[in-house]
Amino acid sequence: MPPSAVYAAEDQWSAVLDRGGIVDFFGSRIDVPMQRRFGDLASVQTYVEAVTSLESVRAQYPQAGPVAVRERSGQLKAHYEPATATIAIPFRSAWAGREAVVLHEVAHHLACSRGVPAGSRRWHGHEFQAAMCVLVSAVMGEAAALLLRAGYDQAGVRP
Repeated sequence: MPPSAVYAAEDQWSAVLDRGGIVDFFGSRIDVPMQRRFGDLASVQTYVEAVTSLESVRAQYPQAGPVAVRERSGQLKAHYEPATATIAIPFRSAWAGREAVVLHEVAHHLACSRGVPAGSRRWHGHEFQAAMCVLVSAVMGEAAALLLRAGYDQAGVRP
């Protein structure tokens, strides 16, 4: 599945989290949180350390060590650097300071910790999607994770 399908699903999901509150989900009303927005790199680093220290995350990704956060000079996208376990965030772009963006990059860190060789890694494949859902469930709750999984499914994202 092309990364664009994953990005489209996550963009739609993130837009719902920008508002938060009660959402009608196939006739059921669920309460989703409003996503955090970070004002500086230090707050992102603190958040990433807290998220990766959660027992539920550590239990599923015991090989994932610490991850650093740095400013990205290019402003079009965030990215993860597996060689240095670093997340690069283009902080001068308002969209980049959102919790959904940070969790996306942390999911890359967790997925890479599974030892899949770089040449055979699908950056937005099954390992990534599973890690993203684990993070969202642990940090934002089951309602947010349900919406993300439904978004992936609707976009045709398959492992």
